[in-house]
Amino acid sequence: MTTSTEQIAGETAALDLMRGYLAADPNAVAYALAAGARCATTADYMRQQASGLLHDVVLADPGFSPYRRAVMGPAGLAWLEGIPMEEAVQDAVLALAGDGAAPRLALDDAQLTTVFALSAVARCVAVYGKEATMERLDRIRALVNQP
Repeated sequence: MTTSTEQIAGETAALDLMRGYLAADPNAVAYALAAGARCATTADYMRQQASGLLHDVVLADPGFSPYRRAVMGPAGLAWLEGIPMEEAVQDAVLALAGDGAAPRLALDDAQLTTVFALSAVARCVAVYGKEATMERLDRIRALVNQP
């Protein structure tokens, strides 16, 4: 099974988006979002990678409960709330951070990708810590880009 150029580009852009948010690097965030916007297929793979990582980290959280926030502690929430994002994205991200059903918002593809990416990073930080999250994203990125 061969991996398409669009798939590699989308998965890489998703990881770069998450790394950009974690590093608080607005240029990296803008570049990653622009990479996803170049092609609909790339954007689909970008969203798929981000949502897959979100799913994985939710399952990896030993204290996961649908009745309390997955992003626990003041550091996790302060970091998440300190990230600039559109109001619709913020509403959806905070709903996911609270393990509640995301509100039914009319999000475009870029906004939905951002919701998944921010939620995955916030949950990774809560479960693994900030430094280990960056290392995890770097390892996944290296695997994605293998020939």
